[in-house]
Amino acid sequence: MPNQLFENIKQLRLTPLLNQGAFGVEKEGQRVTGLGALSQQPHPSELGSRTFHPYIATDFAEMQTELVTDTFEQTVDVQQQLLALEQVLQSSMADSEYIWPLSMPPLLPDDELTIPISEYTPAVKAYRDYLTKRYGRRLQMVSGIHYNFSLSSTLIVRLFDEYYHDHYVSLKDFSDALYIQIAQNYVRYHYVLTYLFGASPIAEPGFLEDMTKLPEHPVRSLRSSELFGYSNKQLLIHFDSVAAYVESMRQAIANGDLISEREFYGTVRLRSHSLDQMLETGVDYLEFRGFDINPYTATGIDQQQLDFLHLFFMYLLSLPKLSGDLATQIQTGRQLNDTVALENPLQPSQLQTQLKTVMADLAQFITDYHLDERFKQAWTVMNERVQDHRQTLSYRLTQAIEEDSLKAFALKQAKRFKCELTETLYQLQGYTDMELSTQMLMFDAFQKGLHVAVLDRDEQFIELTYQHHHELVKNGNITSLDRLISGPLVDNKVVTKILLASHGMRVPAGAEYTALETAVADYQAAFGQRAIVIKPKHSNMGAGITTFLTRPSEADFIAAFKLAQTYDQQILVEEFIAGSEYRFLVMNHKVQAVLERIPANIVGDGRSTIAQLVAKKNDNPLRGEAHLTPLQNIHLGERELLMLKQQGYRPEDVPLRGSQVFLLQNSNVSNGGDSVDVTDEMDQSYFAIAEQAAEILNLNITGIDIIVPNLYQPYDPEHPEMAVVLEANYNPAMLMHLFPMMGQARRVSMTVLQLLFPELAIETD
Repeated sequence: MPNQLFENIKQLRLTPLLNQGAFGVEKEGQRVTGLGALSQQPHPSELGSRTFHPYIATDFAEMQTELVTDTFEQTVDVQQQLLALEQVLQSSMADSEYIWPLSMPPLLPDDELTIPISEYTPAVKAYRDYLTKRYGRRLQMVSGIHYNFSLSSTLIVRLFDEYYHDHYVSLKDFSDALYIQIAQNYVRYHYVLTYLFGASPIAEPGFLEDMTKLPEHPVRSLRSSELFGYSNKQLLIHFDSVAAYVESMRQAIANGDLISEREFYGTVRLRSHSLDQMLETGVDYLEFRGFDINPYTATGIDQQQLDFLHLFFMYLLSLPKLSGDLATQIQTGRQLNDTVALENPLQPSQLQTQLKTVMADLAQFITDYHLDERFKQAWTVMNERVQDHRQTLSYRLTQAIEEDSLKAFALKQAKRFKCELTETLYQLQGYTDMELSTQMLMFDAFQKGLHVAVLDRDEQFIELTYQHHHELVKNGNITSLDRLISGPLVDNKVVTKILLASHGMRVPAGAEYTALETAVADYQAAFGQRAIVIKPKHSNMGAGITTFLTRPSEADFIAAFKLAQTYDQQILVEEFIAGSEYRFLVMNHKVQAVLERIPANIVGDGRSTIAQLVAKKNDNPLRGEAHLTPLQNIHLGERELLMLKQQGYRPEDVPLRGSQVFLLQNSNVSNGGDSVDVTDEMDQSYFAIAEQAAEILNLNITGIDIIVPNLYQPYDPEHPEMAVVLEANYNPAMLMHLFPMMGQARRVSMTVLQLLFPELAIETD
């Protein structure tokens, strides 16, 4: 039966707060070669300094990685960031390296002293030398998952204010009592999670000096067992209260049983900044340490596990406090866990009855407190494992390694995970719904050790932090480096042209219209036979722009004008400037990259229709929809049909072999255009023009679009038509430089980080 605490939660209608909390994960892993041996390569230099990196570090050994997520209010955010960090890690490693997807280490060298200890600071070296002497290096090579959890602070405060302010001296004491209750019951019922999550049935030869000490049969979890896994043998830490916990921990340190609190390898730890701080301000969160790496997911722990753990901790809080001799109860819990850990996973558990009872209670708990559907889904997955032991991770893994070797299974999984994580380089896993330049900036920030916080996912607002230095970034490159006026300025193409022309720069001639009738009158009287461009005054990514290479018919002119009006009521009609269009990316007053942007086109093969050639070109994996890929699909819409008509084509026509047919004249990559990096080919005289335009507009990060007839011929000031500036861009879509269709990729997102955090050494090559 639920205790009074949960009856009070229900009466106060606080049950929605049970769905909340604070969560974080730490995941360890070994870097290995393609043959399954420990990697001898150093920690990847691309990951910056380990002395401050908040996310990616090394554990005991040089090749033993550790990923640490931020703390989030929802487990789904934990999983997303963990997936992103795993991708960043594996992308930063050598191509020949993989992450071993098991808790038990790969084959270790006969002489354990040859395992290189990670010792990047004197303090780290001293502590790991101590661990070597006390436990040996082999045990330290075991990897796992740590899960950090705290209750909803709102839930704690509301309960204290409404019911428990008379029962406890302070909010701290009430909060500590809740965490102590979870910790006590967790030790008693830890065996449930060992059964559900256990995934270390065997060890490779050489894990122990005397391998005959290991069980003859596979087990559920060597790592979670007292005999073979992480444990402080014969050490009893008290969980009667926070004071008792701190006192027993201090006594163990004084006796030499522990060198410090962090050496305590219990299945649950009370966490605060320090033991003294814990007594003063209370428990901050609980750390649960006894979880094997799940070998069937790249992150080592899946969403159902994360949600089930949350559910399980709530359930533990609803159970009565342990009665009788607490030390005996805790010892009983450890024995039950050891029993389950060392069971043969090919057979049902000896504690099957108890496991089914717990699962039935959890189902009722979900119903009684109307918990989120995700808890029901997680419970369903775990209940299947209880009802049928063949669904457990330990059973599946044992079956897999009986069909093949442990090494073969691990390498197959490791290689599959690395391929899945790194095959789409222009996406950051976990955040693929965000704008691509933002994803790449986040990738670089994670890699170099900047703290990354997503403030508004839909609006692409992130915060980057190094020490006490904070920077806000929108869309990957809109930063504090530019002034508030910069965005509205470049968005207004008329004002931009006026400013540039006033400083002697060549810009397209044209006029602005708000009424179709006025524009048609000028069409009849003023434009003559000139090629023209019709576009909205305010637009991005080429939206609403139509180009006519010859004088359009009046009907086509009107159609293009109306198309532009769907984006803006203020319309520009400008002269068309012949020549190739180039995007100059200027950062900090210097050109960082130059991209030739070729309008959407196909090349005839003499057999296929234009429509078929468009479909073939769209098969390129770099092309896609909704700006979720570096290149966009080509369409056969109204503008494209107009362009074909001007050239005498229809979609069903078959162009001659080798003939290039343009579908649009405006060269935006976002409209199906091609991108070619020409930074090293472009004559340097044009760099000065782009940099001058950025200076005139007072832009620190911008894309300047310039028509250049011949990129190899130096600019001649006597012939300003050699460089016609079309426009500037406040949000210049860095992705096209990161992943051009042809030419050298330029990691300009790293340049943004360098400009924002000059105090942090960031590589930009």
